[in-house]
Amino acid sequence: MAHVKSWTWSVVVVLALVAPPAAAQRLPFTWEVPGVVGVVDVPVPVISSGIPVKVNAVRSKEKPAVILQKMVDRFLLWDFHVPRMADQPQLLREPMITAIDTFAFVSYTAILQPNPDGTTTVFLGQADLSQAPRPQSSVAPVYPGGVGMMQTEMEGARTLAYSVSARQQEVEVYYRNELAQAGFEEVDPLVFRSSNDEIALKLVPAKEGKLSVIVVRRTVAPDEVRPSTD
Repeated sequence: MAHVKSWTWSVVVVLALVAPPAAAQRLPFTWEVPGVVGVVDVPVPVISSGIPVKVNAVRSKEKPAVILQKMVDRFLLWDFHVPRMADQPQLLREPMITAIDTFAFVSYTAILQPNPDGTTTVFLGQADLSQAPRPQSSVAPVYPGGVGMMQTEMEGARTLAYSVSARQQEVEVYYRNELAQAGFEEVDPLVFRSSNDEIALKLVPAKEGKLSVIVVRRTVAPDEVRPSTD
């Protein structure tokens, strides 16, 4: 039992830390896990790096693959941003999926733990990214007045997400100026490269007239870097 509690707490910590890129929805989101046969107790609420995280768990008779597809389908139905599986952070051996509602600026993560009896325990995490402003980031410059910063890291890539009260054109101009001064070249619309890194910028309208800013920075191999046109 002590081992189970320890593993459960590690899942709660992971759920508190995960939060990749975004999209939008006005109604309160509700989880729908197929084949639920029971509820699992987990510690709630959780605060990680100032981010309030709701965590709950259920036990399902379905296999992880079935539940995972159901999660993806539901996220897409609600018009959330779901990074492709290759870009999903996998911080545990158990499969996990994360999506972000950029309208409410909330991340949703499901972790699936297969059980010896053939059931699957599904840990469900909901993190309010708007509640923890952080002044700076090592990923990229932050537009003045940005709030609710959340930064995640995975192998070869780092993601920064926050919201700001500004027009999209103003944010685009800001990043073009800041990144040009840092030695980056815009090789595609809102995609910038230096000799070692690529920064991709995504801007999505959010609630109350705000703008969600998602920045993904990854290391690029020398043969990925485009030659200068000068």
